[in-house]
Amino acid sequence: MRKKKVILDYSGINDHEFNTMVGKVLDCLDGHLVLTDLPIPLADLKTQADDFKTKWQKASRGGSILEIEEKNDSKKLLVLSLRSVAFYVNTIADGSRSILLSSGLILELDRRAAEVPGLVLGVELVDGKQRNQLQVRFNPLREAILYEYQVTSELDQFDQPVWEETLQTSSSYGNVFSPVKPGFTYYLRMRARNRRGIGDWCNPVNLTAR
Repeated sequence: MRKKKVILDYSGINDHEFNTMVGKVLDCLDGHLVLTDLPIPLADLKTQADDFKTKWQKASRGGSILEIEEKNDSKKLLVLSLRSVAFYVNTIADGSRSILLSSGLILELDRRAAEVPGLVLGVELVDGKQRNQLQVRFNPLREAILYEYQVTSELDQFDQPVWEETLQTSSSYGNVFSPVKPGFTYYLRMRARNRRGIGDWCNPVNLTAR
């Protein structure tokens, strides 16, 4: 029977989910009784996490190209550190689900669970090549046949997106949403489906149209 492990590559997780996950990992590893000899000091990991959070917040508020690239570089460094931590956790846990879960990192999906599409990762809105356009980007899932996504600029009284029309695509390339209004913030969520069922919606991501 294949041993359970946490995933090693976190580069495909969208920035919002990534920031939340890193915070959880830091909380879980702080004072851990088993995972005591991390390949990177927890203080250094926290410094990298704080740097990414600061640059991500700047970039997500309609940041400049420079600020976006600085955020991307910061994330790459943190992804590499998490890969080292994940490898260490897998080694120490040796298949122990309780130890793996206690790290705060993401477990690999069971083969059975993978029959229904998992969460779509890398979901983001970016500026389109033409004015009044936004591009929808995401990492394709091998088990997915079709993807559904919703885009809105409307919020309810609790500042939650009001989802309406569901759009579909079979490809992770060339998906354009238009028209959009400059200065309006647009929200996106996505899920995958195949013959066995429909996956969960990802956490919403957003971008302010220019």
